[in-house]
Amino acid sequence: MGQAPTYGGINRRRAAKSPHPGPAVMRAGKYLSVVCLFFGAAFAAFVSGSLEQRIGNLFCFALIPAVGVYVGGRVLGQLLVFGIELCDVIMTRCSRYAVRLASDLLSWTDSHVSSWLNSRTKPSQRNSHPRSSQLAASNDDGFRT
Repeated sequence: MGQAPTYGGINRRRAAKSPHPGPAVMRAGKYLSVVCLFFGAAFAAFVSGSLEQRIGNLFCFALIPAVGVYVGGRVLGQLLVFGIELCDVIMTRCSRYAVRLASDLLSWTDSHVSSWLNSRTKPSQRNSHPRSSQLAASNDDGFRT
């Protein structure tokens, strides 16, 4: 009583294990090639004509489309698998680069902010400023002009 209804031939555990569309495209190519073979054979068998014409129809409407669909499914499936792996590699490298960039930015900001805060808070550094030493040297009496 506690289970949800399952629908038809959907195997949810198997679908959860393989989220990539490549194997599904390869399976679809296999099934569609079998469908092409059956429809092409039926077409060649039920269309009137000589034996040579039926064999030609079998090649034109069954074997050639079935091989094309099968090979196309395999190639497209392999390209999808390769594309997903390539995207994973690109995403990994970009995230590593972003982490390194953020770390470098934070260390650069930390060094500049800490040096700025140190220069603002230490009174001994105020007198060692080049501009203040020029003012002190020009005025020996201590009054500003």
